[in-house]
Amino acid sequence: MESTEETATVPSTIAFHHRVIVASIFIASSIIGLFGNSLVIISVITTKKLRTITNILVVNLAVTDLLSCACFPFLVIGLLSQTGQYPLHESICASVVCVLHTCVLCSASTLVVIGFIRRYVITRSIRGHQGFHTPRKIISVALVIWMFSAAYMILPPVLGVGKLGYSTYYGICAFLVVTRPAFYYVTSQGILFATILLLTLMFYGLILHHVMRHNQQFREKFASEKDVFSTSGDANQSKGSSSPDSPTPMIKAINQKEVEITKNVFLVVCIFIVCFLASSVNFIIPGSSLSTLYGYMVMMTNSAINPIVYGLKHPNFQEAFKRILCCRRAPLEYVSK
Repeated sequence: MESTEETATVPSTIAFHHRVIVASIFIASSIIGLFGNSLVIISVITTKKLRTITNILVVNLAVTDLLSCACFPFLVIGLLSQTGQYPLHESICASVVCVLHTCVLCSASTLVVIGFIRRYVITRSIRGHQGFHTPRKIISVALVIWMFSAAYMILPPVLGVGKLGYSTYYGICAFLVVTRPAFYYVTSQGILFATILLLTLMFYGLILHHVMRHNQQFREKFASEKDVFSTSGDANQSKGSSSPDSPTPMIKAINQKEVEITKNVFLVVCIFIVCFLASSVNFIIPGSSLSTLYGYMVMMTNSAINPIVYGLKHPNFQEAFKRILCCRRAPLEYVSK
């Protein structure tokens, strides 16, 4: 979150009760996020079925969200301060901003890459994606994401565009705009997050379009085969049509699968839009306002929601979560030798 440098003569601040509301949500998000993201990481480490190539990026996403949630208590300290100063050392506040912004950008970029990888794998044959879909290359992509996110956060203060510190107006650790060129940095952040949002929508939209088109082809194929069987005069027609392998049950299964995939993709996209759209608008049109604080809060809570979206909606993660929470030993098929 960016904030204009406040003057000493006009100590305007956001009402304290709004800061208490935001602090309360940050505390709840921190508890949920630390617990949920830890479960995701432990599940992938201890469950053989979850140690897939794609889940490397899911773990990367969980790590960024875990670090973000670990920083939330330091934001709460500033929000609840009524002295106009950050209660702890200023360097702690600056470090929190640096880690948070790096993790947020890394998390958003990871979501885009996950969408790209899923589309790449779904829309191509196994031979087509083996050359790219390897552990070494996915880990390299994750490292590039981290380096880009860290550089994008560290370089502007180093170049004197702004500074990291405590915003007395918002009562929160933030990137403080102190020079005119910072406008370009703020605008570039808005454009960057808007681009990330559009890319995420595009990749998941392409996945949904491909699945719906693929299922439509299956329905047409089975429907045509059913017409052929109905006019063939085969003596075993009635027996075959009632078998579990007949076209009609398969069409129903395909329809059910299409609805389920549509719901999951719609949920992912909607949550991403809600969490990032408000802050993207505030980045493009900066200014000190109450909506900026709440928009920042909503964007940060995405770190606590991601484990629910990418974990609880996956059957293997559900099983792993239940096993860990119930302290059960993993079955042989879940444990690597």
